Amino acid sequence: MHTETARLVIRTFAEADAEPWLALVNDPEVGRFLPPSEDATLETFQSALKRRRAMEQERGYAMWAVVLKGTGALIGQCGLYPSGDDESEVELAYHFITSCWGHGYGTEAAIAVHAHGLGQIALDQVIALVMPENVGSCRVAERAAMRLEGLATYYGIPGLRKYVARREFWGDAQIASDARL
Repeated sequence: MHTETARLVIRTFAEADAEPWLALVNDPEVGRFLPPSEDATLETFQSALKRRRAMEQERGYAMWAVVLKGTGALIGQCGLYPSGDDESEVELAYHFITSCWGHGYGTEAAIAVHAHGLGQIALDQVIALVMPENVGSCRVAERAAMRLEGLATYYGIPGLRKYVARREFWGDAQIASDARL
């Protein structure tokens, strides 16, 4: 995967992304909006890298690195992956380093990933799950043309806000327009 938006490069993760990825996922400020987990290690990264590459090969999507154009700096991750206990839904997720919050990078990346999922991959719908107190992430989902469907329980966490983007209301014109970001 390699796509570019006005300010970002969204690409497959590489070995060299280990250190900045670990800093991202182990940041307690970022982690407070994610399901509880142990601190990630280099072995965690290697395992995630292997799974993501296999998923991208098999399904055409995965979680991808988000890099700021012109700097080469990894500022986050955004992508799609199977969600729910039975993996019957595809979830859009996005996580960024705290210094990049509030700059529109999440929305920019989410729109590009939607265009890929609903366009090139031809998914019927994509969901996003957000902790209600994560106002910034709620705004990203809304600005990325997702509609709040209600509250739901995923990953053993009740009360998550469930946003949905369906191909039928996102529309081919929106997908084509956003794919050119």
